Amino acid sequence: MRRVTIPRLIVEVFDRWGFDGRRSIIINPIRSLAEFGFENNISSIRIYKGASFHSAPIYKAIFYEDEDFHGRKLALGPGIYPNIHDVAYNFGDRISSVNFAPSLDVTGPEWGSVPAIIELYRLPDFKGSYATVLRDLANTEEIGLNDAFTSIRIYKGPDCPSEGFRVIFYQRPNFEGESLPIEISPMDYKKEIPDLRVMPETIGTAISSIKIEAWTSSTEFSEIVFQDEFDRGQLRKEWRLEDQGGGFLWRQRQGYAEFRAATGQDLFHETNFDTSRLTQEVIGDFAIETRMRVTPKLQEYGGLLVWKNQDRFLRFEKTSGADPFRGDIRFERHIWRRRYLIKRVSEMRRVNGLYMRLERSGQIFSAYASANGINWLDCGTAIMGVGDPISVGIYGLAPGRVAETVTQFDYFRIMRRSKEITRYRPIRVRERDITRTERATAIRELTR
Repeated sequence: MRRVTIPRLIVEVFDRWGFDGRRSIIINPIRSLAEFGFENNISSIRIYKGASFHSAPIYKAIFYEDEDFHGRKLALGPGIYPNIHDVAYNFGDRISSVNFAPSLDVTGPEWGSVPAIIELYRLPDFKGSYATVLRDLANTEEIGLNDAFTSIRIYKGPDCPSEGFRVIFYQRPNFEGESLPIEISPMDYKKEIPDLRVMPETIGTAISSIKIEAWTSSTEFSEIVFQDEFDRGQLRKEWRLEDQGGGFLWRQRQGYAEFRAATGQDLFHETNFDTSRLTQEVIGDFAIETRMRVTPKLQEYGGLLVWKNQDRFLRFEKTSGADPFRGDIRFERHIWRRRYLIKRVSEMRRVNGLYMRLERSGQIFSAYASANGINWLDCGTAIMGVGDPISVGIYGLAPGRVAETVTQFDYFRIMRRSKEITRYRPIRVRERDITRTERATAIRELTR
């Protein structure tokens, strides 16, 4: 029986510099990258610490100019390498095989949790070129196998939840169209589909996106260092209000924060940044959490925001019923004026209240949603390189032609790991950062 690899290193390769273009994931030695369609065309690389990295922290990825680990080589540890054409490496479009071997210890980014390891093969019976998937994939074109794989293996990953998990294959990109769900129970070690064409489902081999659904009931961030239930006599001083359209509504002891967004108010570089938002600065690792009220008409549109600037931010939101996403949860990364859909979740459109949580560990941001605040559904993981401080908070919007939305939040909290709680100091808004217009707007909102 073939045993699944618990990776020490996870290598993500791209055929264009700057982590753009087609990509693939490597966790095992590869004697010929032609199997992946990546022979002599790798231009940028990201290497992460895998689940078993600390059992052998001196490992590096070794890239060879020729097949079978021959020729000139380049050894790289965990890190970010946006352009290996650079004179410091001079190895772009020259890699034909990859191995892993001990070398000097180095620091570097961690991949995060790996609940599942999925292998996709172009031919039946697990033959031909293949790709490895460890996270949600919005478009299989990114790995060069769009509508082109015929057999599948799914293994439990090193971070598999005790309850098991589910992998959903979709017929269209962005997790849309007909779907093929495959359940991995606590008793399963792996599941194999040697030929998708003989499955009773009509999806066949036309698979364009993949989602991994896993639940968790615990979190490493357990200590609350800030909580606002919006029930005080005045707005907390830690908050910074940006409200160009006057859509933020809060009164003394109201018990919730409300955002009313007019049609067209957005948080996107191609349109505008006019949406109302309430944020505060934080440093280091954290978890932020809120509860959004969900109405029968699905009028709400908003969620949690992680903000560095207009070129680097994350949106984790519930869409309205009038939006093309029809009330689904969506996790997005915005980098250098490009939007990347990380994950789309349809299971919680009509819960009475939606709990949302975002966790930061270094440069890794993980999103979760829950109907009860106890059992959390994995809503995707994004990597975003940002330095401290960054801003976190809540917002409401109505992008495009979506009708006016009304979004209410019952609370907002920031949590830390128990061992780090003494290091946390809230960063309050400095008086000089508030313009006269902003101050007048805030006073008007408090007194109307």
